[in-house]
Amino acid sequence: MITEAVILAGGYGTRLRPLTFTTPKAMIPLVNKPIIEYIVDYLAGYGLKDIVITTNYLREQTINYLSKRTDLKLSYPEEPSPLGTAGSVKNAKITDTTLIIQGDNITDMDIRKVMEFHEAHGKLVTIALLPVPNPSLYGIAEIEADGRITNFKEKPSPSECFSNLANTGLYVIEPEAMEYVPEGSLFDFSKDLFPILVAKKEVYSCVVNGFWTDVGNPEGYMEASRWILEKKGFECADTAEIEDSEIQGNIAIDEYAVVKKSLIRGPAVIGNHTEIMKTKMYDSVVFSEVNLSETTLNKSVVGENTVIKKAEVTDSIIGACCEIKEGASVKGSRILPFTKF
Repeated sequence: MITEAVILAGGYGTRLRPLTFTTPKAMIPLVNKPIIEYIVDYLAGYGLKDIVITTNYLREQTINYLSKRTDLKLSYPEEPSPLGTAGSVKNAKITDTTLIIQGDNITDMDIRKVMEFHEAHGKLVTIALLPVPNPSLYGIAEIEADGRITNFKEKPSPSECFSNLANTGLYVIEPEAMEYVPEGSLFDFSKDLFPILVAKKEVYSCVVNGFWTDVGNPEGYMEASRWILEKKGFECADTAEIEDSEIQGNIAIDEYAVVKKSLIRGPAVIGNHTEIMKTKMYDSVVFSEVNLSETTLNKSVVGENTVIKKAEVTDSIIGACCEIKEGASVKGSRILPFTKF
């Protein structure tokens, strides 16, 4: 039985900036819980309790947060410099069959099916593949009837798509596969290691179904938020204070939040200790300790400790500790942390 896993969480989170200027991607709140916690819980649910988390950028935040998890064996190997996906796993020095998952993947795929298939075929690598409508956004694979991958291409152009089976970034690998990864070098699974092993007929696929998205970009982040909210429905902490407000749809309201004389239309997330007064909020996420007053917020994400008063914000991402002043209109923007606008 496979019990070991590696979460690849060492990236800079550039696609989620400005949110990741102050918080590592793994610790970005997703429906009021850090992304990394969803992934750790997901793995633990399949008996994977010996977990290596590759960290680099702002790693102390992730390590400190997960230090409370006494139910798991967690380790955080240091990387002197970014090593890429395969290089990070090489640096982790795995010694047994291991499941690899990206630190920005939110999914409910059945990984037991993937692990059992891997043990049955006995080769070095199994990649979980998922049928997708737009394969040019992903790495894709061509497979034989027995599941062996014969062709693998990373993010092809639409005209180059020979398959609709996307690489989900979830793999089961044998430690022997790491022998092909140079020590201390930048080396990627999809671009560097898999082409070598496909040529050696050592890479198999397991086609899976279910929800899967990359929360490392704003579209995927909001998609995952909606998916989680849909499963939860309306959720409001006992310590939250709601007064003279209209609350519609799937909404999560965290501890000690205050909502007064406002309209909140889901899907929406309100972080802890956030205050919302005389505001209209649609399809948006606000982190902890945000203050919204007489504002309209639509399809946007607002970082922690930001204050917005008498403004309109649409299709935007506002970083932490910003101040959006009266009369401002923010549309399709990304506002850096600590900005006064």
